[in-house]
Amino acid sequence: MSEGKITDLVDTLDSEDMLGFLRLFPSDFATQMKDGESIEVNPKTPSSVLCLGMGGSAAAGDFLASLANYQGDAQVTTWRNYELPNWIEDDSLVVATSYSGNTEETLDATAEAIGKGLETAVISSGGKLAELGNHISVPSGQPPRSAFGHLFGALLRKSISCGVIPNEDLSGLIERLEETVEEFDFVNNPNSPSLALAQTLLDRDIGIVTAAELECAGTRFVNQLNENGGVFARSNPLPEMNHNEIIAWTDDSAKTSQALILLTWSGMHERVEKRVHWMMENVEVEVAWQLHCEGESLLEAMLYSCIAMDWISCAVAILRGKDPSAIGAIRSLKDHLSQ
Repeated sequence: MSEGKITDLVDTLDSEDMLGFLRLFPSDFATQMKDGESIEVNPKTPSSVLCLGMGGSAAAGDFLASLANYQGDAQVTTWRNYELPNWIEDDSLVVATSYSGNTEETLDATAEAIGKGLETAVISSGGKLAELGNHISVPSGQPPRSAFGHLFGALLRKSISCGVIPNEDLSGLIERLEETVEEFDFVNNPNSPSLALAQTLLDRDIGIVTAAELECAGTRFVNQLNENGGVFARSNPLPEMNHNEIIAWTDDSAKTSQALILLTWSGMHERVEKRVHWMMENVEVEVAWQLHCEGESLLEAMLYSCIAMDWISCAVAILRGKDPSAIGAIRSLKDHLSQ
């Protein structure tokens, strides 16, 4: 498809400038991390962290949980529900994230946390959540799922300040993320892989298989394909996927019906890397992509994956003639629940 045709489609379909917000991802993250400023760390680390949220806001908790599993000093769990889990401890930290500040499940669980006297912080652009707990403000005025740089950056800085995960040197990170945006920006870069990859996903069942540390990225990729692209997708991590779903992938019926995306990174366990090699050689589907998430750390690989998946999912939307910002069913459901 010609560059001019893509530009025309984007101008017609992208009603809320979703692609413009995607270009701001690195600067959004840098703003919340207050790039260049030191982070004062509280010597008392909570026993656990419970991240409340739904949808894209909950994804920030998933990413933090993966970082904590890999290099943290406290367990991090994401909670996508009303109320609180029964096992919550008195010295747990609760962080509630809702871009709008009005997500009813998150508000319900946050109110319970405050009622129990738990240390509670809230991240939002406003709304009712801003009136509860220790509020960390992020800018308003954009589709919530395009604000992940703000939401995850704010949660990450809070977690570092509580000693949950160690701080790491971000020197050069933002510049490398900006280069990644340029790589996947299918409007400004005629050599971007986004459109070619998205084209092959159309009219197929999309299966995303991830390294264990990138399971959070696989979940978010599914959500972005659902919401931005309007298509179904599923995700499964390695090595677990090799104990069940691998049989379906090697069935003859998968060859023409399935599209495989492998999310990998340089820090994978060596045995997982062998599993990836086996799959690339033995899964004979017509559409198979290995998306290797570049980076000098797990954090950078995660952020790389975010940029790639955002642009690919929006490319799917544009190729399908869908506005990547359109979420009519979600708004209809919220109206129904409000009555």
